[in-house]
Amino acid sequence: MAWGGPTWPSFEKTQGRLEEWGRRHPKIMRLDVLGKSAQGRPLLAARLTDPAAPEEQKEHALITAQHSGVERSATTGVLYLMDWLLSDDPSAREILRRQAVVCMPVVNPDGYVADTHVNTQKLDPYTAWTLRGPKEPAKQPEAVAVQRMMDEYQPEVHADYHGHNMAFDGYCHVENSGASYSNLALRSYRHEIIRLMDQAALEEGYPSDEAENDAERIPWGPELEAMRERLWHGRPRVYAAVYCYYRYHTLPLAGEVAWERSGFLRHRRLLRIGNETWPGEFYPGYPTRVIMKNCFHMVTPYGQTAAARRRSRVELWNKQRQISHGINNPQTEGLMLYAVATSPDATKKWIPENSLKGFLTRIGGHAGVNAEAIRRVMEGHPDGPGQWGAQANLYLEGGGAKDEEAAPDVFAPTPGTAWPALRPAVPAGLGGKNTIEHGLSLRLRIPYCKARLTDLRLNGHPIPASETDGYLTWVARGYTYVQINIPPQRTKAEELFIVTCQYDPAEKRTQGLGW
Repeated sequence: MAWGGPTWPSFEKTQGRLEEWGRRHPKIMRLDVLGKSAQGRPLLAARLTDPAAPEEQKEHALITAQHSGVERSATTGVLYLMDWLLSDDPSAREILRRQAVVCMPVVNPDGYVADTHVNTQKLDPYTAWTLRGPKEPAKQPEAVAVQRMMDEYQPEVHADYHGHNMAFDGYCHVENSGASYSNLALRSYRHEIIRLMDQAALEEGYPSDEAENDAERIPWGPELEAMRERLWHGRPRVYAAVYCYYRYHTLPLAGEVAWERSGFLRHRRLLRIGNETWPGEFYPGYPTRVIMKNCFHMVTPYGQTAAARRRSRVELWNKQRQISHGINNPQTEGLMLYAVATSPDATKKWIPENSLKGFLTRIGGHAGVNAEAIRRVMEGHPDGPGQWGAQANLYLEGGGAKDEEAAPDVFAPTPGTAWPALRPAVPAGLGGKNTIEHGLSLRLRIPYCKARLTDLRLNGHPIPASETDGYLTWVARGYTYVQINIPPQRTKAEELFIVTCQYDPAEKRTQGLGW
């Protein structure tokens, strides 16, 4: 078999195509120059969205490619996707109506031209990162440009294309939707999304490497080092995508793209997920809304719009060290208690020890809590041993951080850099204080899909049905979900929230074999 010559387009041709698209589609595409590489090439980012649709309702997606200069098929893969997004396809139009999609198809233009992994300063814009941002930012403007888009958009999802260098026609490698071969430990926390993307490619005959699934290996950990040859060889490290996850709870996705059509099929499916309602969620959008979780319940963002949920998500994600949450133990059919303290002081004052009886007694001194109503609800709770204690208790997780540790300054610029001009003002409520500025939601999961609520209270007071200051309920994945929405005016003034929920499971499940 004869292989042909190089198939990659020149950087100048790629830049020209982006500029041409910007001229042809000025209403839905804006091309920004975020800086220049060491050799003077522009660092480009294209924002695609429908300006007629309200910005507050839009999810944010960031798509990057070619951090490593040799991975040119990643660049052509993103260009193929952009060409479709700019088309008249109704599905593409609907995505741009409900999302802002930022595409950076050539992150490392000097490496693209030179066919090197690194930039001219011998730094890899993909791996040379810390949790605060790029290492030696003055030497890698490419990574600083990526950080700028992450900080500006705080995206719900970040998809990073990888690939091969297109050195000859017929270059072949194995693709996947969930990992790059340079970063095998970074996996999406929503594995079902990977499966859906793989399935979209398979429908046209493109197979996928399923990483540790195909290798039949469990993940590595420090205590397992002695058996490292029997473990999946991915090792946790800080990459660009980890920074975005750490700062904003962004859903990270990396994938290998050998053929543009395959990459398009995978990432079209991903973008469509941003318009769908994920199983277990009430609002449409990417599933990035669980901040803290125990075996039953969750702390989730507050808001009726994508922008409001984003503000709440980012704040809660970065203040979770100060939040404690606990459930009644043992857990009981028909009765739930979920307590959340949003500051270390509230935890110390109201939940200094985890005895359920002690907690119910102590909250009698809280002026905003109808402690007697809570005690009446809980009086039938068994006092025997549960899974985590000899007596009924409040099983607590999280919390206890000192003020200076509770809310890391996620908006402080990396040392040696200044904020870029396009970056918006620092959102309120992230200055290191305990106050929750943007509200929060408490999500109960009742493990009965036909359950009927009989009594629902917040701090001992009945809760109305409301998206803004009350509860929502829906059924998904076999659960009856009950979400209590607590608006900003309350979270600014209060630091303790106690939900009690009585329900009829509407079915009887048996336990014990009767032997």
